[in-house]
Amino acid sequence: MNEVARWLRDGAEVREGLRLLSLYEPNPFLESIVSKQPRLFAPQLRKTLSKYADEIPETQALRSPDTGYKFREEWPFLSHPDCPMELKILAADKITAYHATVEMHRKLFFCSSQEECFETAKNLLRNFSQNRQITAEFMYYRENGSLLGKHPIFQEMKKYDNLRKMSVVRLTEERTRLKGAIWRIEHEVSKGDKPHLKDTRLDRLSRKRHQLEAVEQMITESDKPR
Repeated sequence: MNEVARWLRDGAEVREGLRLLSLYEPNPFLESIVSKQPRLFAPQLRKTLSKYADEIPETQALRSPDTGYKFREEWPFLSHPDCPMELKILAADKITAYHATVEMHRKLFFCSSQEECFETAKNLLRNFSQNRQITAEFMYYRENGSLLGKHPIFQEMKKYDNLRKMSVVRLTEERTRLKGAIWRIEHEVSKGDKPHLKDTRLDRLSRKRHQLEAVEQMITESDKPR
């Protein structure tokens, strides 16, 4: 197993992946977009480096959750050059959700308290739902050649597109707004008064933080001399 295969096996950490990219296949454009928005473009980094691994990156990841045959045989459009970026990102999320579902299902039989059983079942259902939601998007695209577009990622990508069109002044205003929203959500989470809303609040918090990171990066880029 070479260093790329080990990197993939150990979780494909982004900074190490960028180092490997510089060694195996220097690509300034890919390095730039992964550095700016790692959550969105890390799957593309993994895909690019996969061909240099002794063991294909996706030996685990590209197995179909339901049947055991290769993931990309079931969803061949993922390998097409014109495949929408949203679907490529969702492919990684689908794999993560599937493995989490399997792990939570296994853990369910070893819970030692009602509280642990409740949390495990909740995580199991959340990941199962995420997996099925992505499957609906994939099936629709495979059968119709167009996007269903109901998954939240489509709205999220649209927000990023709108951010890229903003002036520096608007981006600065958006940064202030996002910081305020993040503070409010963090305050809601810290109070702990509505535990049934905790997961929803944490999801909102994560999205707002990612948006703030993108805005900060765009402001920084706009300040650089051209």
